[in-house]
Amino acid sequence: MNDDLVSFKMLVVSEAASDRDVLRRAVAEAAFSIDYAEVADPGDAAAICKLVAQDGLDFVFVDSKIPKADRQAMYDVAQSLSGRPLVIFVGPAILKTREVMSDGVAADGVLAKPLDVTEAVAIIGVCVRARLTKQVLVVDDSATTRSIIRKLLQASRFHLRVTEAEDGASAIELASKQRFDVVFLDCYMPGRDGFATLETLKRDHADIQVVMITGTKDYRIEDRARAGGAKEFLFKPFFAKGIDGILYRLFGLIGPKTI
Repeated sequence: MNDDLVSFKMLVVSEAASDRDVLRRAVAEAAFSIDYAEVADPGDAAAICKLVAQDGLDFVFVDSKIPKADRQAMYDVAQSLSGRPLVIFVGPAILKTREVMSDGVAADGVLAKPLDVTEAVAIIGVCVRARLTKQVLVVDDSATTRSIIRKLLQASRFHLRVTEAEDGASAIELASKQRFDVVFLDCYMPGRDGFATLETLKRDHADIQVVMITGTKDYRIEDRARAGGAKEFLFKPFFAKGIDGILYRLFGLIGPKTI
């Protein structure tokens, strides 16, 4: 698919005209085509939830002034959909750090108030990139481990195409023929181990994001992996929540902090 031809649908739910104006300006500056819609009167939460459910949205920006229960309902509806649009919480922030304050409402990302066009363009870009299909390579000498990771990745809310390799040499060969966005790479494998494979991948494909994995609970291994260019690290056994957390961080999505 040519990313230049992809378009996205965005909904803003906010009674603040100034916030909606900033987000409209940010959409106009976005690198991708985005169909923008807004709700200026968020008083009818049921109607908004219905709009979220029926409109095939990619991301929804929800203002913090909306009652907590209504915001949570909008997020829950988004999570229930097969497309699972991203929900971005727009809330007040500590002015010095721009850290967003929240009352515990779930979201996929945050945007700090007072709104800034540059920051809004950046988070819209994050949303767009997170919605695009990503190519993922899973490298492990254990077919069972590869199968587990594949299933967890395919169950995530992101659009991922998963390829497998049983050793480092195969991974390097595949990466020379196809672009991968993310690689899950076992530290210890027969032949070329994960660290040697990591070195080659980062040398030849500087923008590739590598997640190193191991069953040895030794944080010195993690330090070595990160020093070699690994973006994330995962200890076995791993679960869906751990995989999801890594994907969120890799794609630049951070849930709101409870302050």
